[in-house]
Order: sequence, then structure tokens, then C-alpha cells
Amino acid sequence: MDMREKRSVENLVLAIVRTELANRRTLLSYLNTAIALFVSGAGLLKLSGSNWLETIGIILMPVSVVVAIIGVVDYRILRRSIEAEKARAAAEEADI
Repeated sequence: MDMREKRSVENLVLAIVRTELANRRTLLSYLNTAIALFVSGAGLLKLSGSNWLETIGIILMPVSVVVAIIGVVDYRILRRSIEAEKARAAAEEADI
């Protein structure tokens, strides 16, 4: 294996690691948004005196659950893709 092929495989491995970390950050962002929406909805329900603010609070709470579910599903789909890419990189490294 020459130096260029080895460098190419190392770059691929580092790219996969960066993609994994980005995927985790994205999941945490989804969860952070979901928590913020839920807390905002609960705050509007608890502290508001008007009906339309309570309605907005009631709407925000299920929306927060949907955002969390979308984040988890997106994370799992991308994680499977990353695992497949890892397997392909390992096979490519074994061939070299």
C-alpha cells in the first residue's frame, strides 16, 4: 500500500467520525428545541390569563413531542447510513 492510498483511507475514516459527531449534535439540537417548546407551552398554560395564550400553550406541547420524535428518527436513519459507510470503509481498508 503506498502512502497516497493510506492517506485516502485515513481521510475517509476521519470523515466518518466527523459525520457521526455532527449527527449527534443534530439530535441534541432537536431535543433542545423540543424541550424549549415544551417548557414554553407549559409556561403559557400555567402563567397566562387569556384563552388564546393557553391555546398556544396546548398546541406547543404536542408539537414539542413531534419535534423530538422527528429528531430521533432522523438520527437513527443517518446512524444506519453511517454504519454502512463504516463497513464499506473497513472492507476497502482490508482490500488495500
